[in-house]
Amino acid sequence: MRIILSSTSSVPMYEQIKTQVRNAVHAGELTEGALLPSLRQLALELRVSVITVTRAYNDLVAEGLVRNEHGRGFVVRAVDADQADSALAARLDTATAELVSAARAARLTIDDIRRKVEDAWKQH
Repeated sequence: MRIILSSTSSVPMYEQIKTQVRNAVHAGELTEGALLPSLRQLALELRVSVITVTRAYNDLVAEGLVRNEHGRGFVVRAVDADQADSALAARLDTATAELVSAARAARLTIDDIRRKVEDAWKQH
């Protein structure tokens, strides 16, 4: 799993971390029993404070996606496939609404949006 943070985003760093880990779990990229990077390791890698990573991980614990095992670290929990599909669909709905809102504000046409989505699809 690779986490990429945007320093120019209005989304707080801990939210960016949490969202990307959550997406990796729901997409099956991180499976049950997978060990997340240590707090210090990820903070160093992302060049953020340990407090930022701690907040993201603690939120994921509260959501039931990971657990904190004493002496081991943060471990991915089992995720029900239907729950994961529902969560992914909900995030897609939210992302689509945000895309449409931003596109309208920029006065883009549906064809402009379609081209941008197709370009992004090809890149990933």
